[in-house]
Amino acid sequence: MGPLGHVKSWWQEYTGEDDTPFDGDTPAWAISLLIHVVVLVSLALVALREPARSAPAVTIVQSQQAVDEVLLTPQEMAVSDEPAAVAGAASDASDEMAASLAPTLSEEPIVPVEVDTDLATDISVEPLDAIPLASTIDETLVVKGKSGAGVTGASGAVDRLTAEIAASLDRRPTVICWVFDQSISLAGQRKEIASRLERVFDELGMNRLSAHRPDLKNIVVRFGKNVELVTKATDDVGAVVRAIESIPIDESGVEMTFTAVHRAAEEARIFRRAPARNVMIIVFTDEVGNDQNLADQTATFCRTFGIPVYVVGVPAPFGMKDVKMKFVEFDPKFKQDVQWAVVEQGPETLYPEVVRVHSDSIADEAIDSGFGPFSLSKLCAATGGIYFAVHANRDSRRRVSDDQTAAMASRLRYFFDPDIMRSYQPDYQSTAKIDHLLADNRAKKVLVEAARSVEITPMESPVMIFPRKDDGALALLLGEAQKTAARIQPRIDELEKILRAGLPDREAIKEKRWQAGYDLALGRVLAVKVRTDAYNTMLGQAKAGMKFKDPKNDTWELKESDDLAKAGSQTEKTGKQAASLLQRVVSDHPGTPWAFLASEELKRPLGYVWTERHTGVNNPKMDGGGGGVPGAGVDDKKRMPGGPKPQRPLKNL
Repeated sequence: MGPLGHVKSWWQEYTGEDDTPFDGDTPAWAISLLIHVVVLVSLALVALREPARSAPAVTIVQSQQAVDEVLLTPQEMAVSDEPAAVAGAASDASDEMAASLAPTLSEEPIVPVEVDTDLATDISVEPLDAIPLASTIDETLVVKGKSGAGVTGASGAVDRLTAEIAASLDRRPTVICWVFDQSISLAGQRKEIASRLERVFDELGMNRLSAHRPDLKNIVVRFGKNVELVTKATDDVGAVVRAIESIPIDESGVEMTFTAVHRAAEEARIFRRAPARNVMIIVFTDEVGNDQNLADQTATFCRTFGIPVYVVGVPAPFGMKDVKMKFVEFDPKFKQDVQWAVVEQGPETLYPEVVRVHSDSIADEAIDSGFGPFSLSKLCAATGGIYFAVHANRDSRRRVSDDQTAAMASRLRYFFDPDIMRSYQPDYQSTAKIDHLLADNRAKKVLVEAARSVEITPMESPVMIFPRKDDGALALLLGEAQKTAARIQPRIDELEKILRAGLPDREAIKEKRWQAGYDLALGRVLAVKVRTDAYNTMLGQAKAGMKFKDPKNDTWELKESDDLAKAGSQTEKTGKQAASLLQRVVSDHPGTPWAFLASEELKRPLGYVWTERHTGVNNPKMDGGGGGVPGAGVDDKKRMPGGPKPQRPLKNL
């Protein structure tokens, strides 16, 4: 049966009729049309079924057009003098201070932006916040932009600088500017450094005079009251060493440190143009400098040309501007003895952050701040260099006595672990940014305000023994003693008021340095206040009348005590707050200068108690010679025998 037969059969079954539309003379085209319609409908129904889903395919098309061929023609170049926010560091006692702070170790540094100030453009180029470069030095890491890396001697700093120079030479030819302080106090160190440099050049492959390294050139600059270029760029090692050894002493006492750095940068900047060389400025000095007003200008100039500044200097005393240096005479024409000269080696911060509380104790002695002087440290941090803080006693973990203090070193009694101090770095930012930082937090602002105030001098040697000849004489003694407390009370109350104004913002402080600074300041001021109030209160009680428990006794004596109950409830409450603040500093900031001072303050009780004893004040006087206290007024130090001898004046060291 053909296709038509099948269709006819289907029709008959479906309708029940024998005749179909296909019988008779039905045109063939109609039959063909019907068949094709059926086929097309069947195909359409198949196509309507939902197809299987397949995973989407993503094609990334990246342009092959080169982008490094874009050229700019600047018309005027303006460089921001805002220093990059790079991490500074402090002076430390070992290589661990220089451990890298970078999250990853990079074999190459980020190339600094090189700016030619002769070009003109309207574009303002902001300095990059470069990732610290970690260079291996004796299995330790040194971070670019650190404010310091502590060493015990200048020669040690030179050895570590050798690695910095070698790393620079690995990248491209290098020019080193050696900048030397001409002061009297650095005379011996200059000779030591000159001899050390011979070994440095030997290690760098410059020992053979017939084959100098053409990729390393040296410039020598000296400074005192004036700045002078000693040698132009040269690869003659002998000439460099001789130039350093021949630097004369400048006895003016003036040190134009930043002027000298600027002069060195001006001399070397030509080497930063194509074909560019690396340039490093290495400064040797033991004071801050008399031209700190040029610090920011110098940093901007060096940063513009991508010139890092390294300083081999001194540690700053904690919260102090001046410190005494142990000067040992080296010139035979002067008297060969030890003198203590006052030199400016601090402070470590832009604004003072330590409230000076004179207590005539160990807490008044100069201690290491953990960082270098602010202006020089900031210069290193802003330019990507390193500040090396040199002190011969740096490795000591105990109190350093006068005898133990090395010659030509500052009198710093204690040094602190550099790993701990790394978290307490000062703010090496512009003055405007630091002012904004203070304005944002009242606790920080009042700390600086209080630290700027005159040093607090608590009751100096307060009277503690009161013999009773009679009631009138005793009352007179007690009244005179109360005047001692009355003289300092207003000053203490004023400082307390200033610092308490910052309490609401204290918990908002996140930086460890500011936390420790504020708590220590308020804690020490409150401790002085409590002792003064307690002393005054106890004298008032005695004036009101007290009776000896033992009738034989004739003298009242005050002794320090932790008992504040008799000093009044308010004084007792303030005492607890002072102790709480000081203990907080000790527990939250162990191993720091703040914790050291807080622990010393806590060793002294805050209150007093009356005791009694017999001194024989009312006994009849015995006739006879003598009199006075044996040994009174005699200096316990040996007096120097002989007549006057020539001695070097210390003011110009």
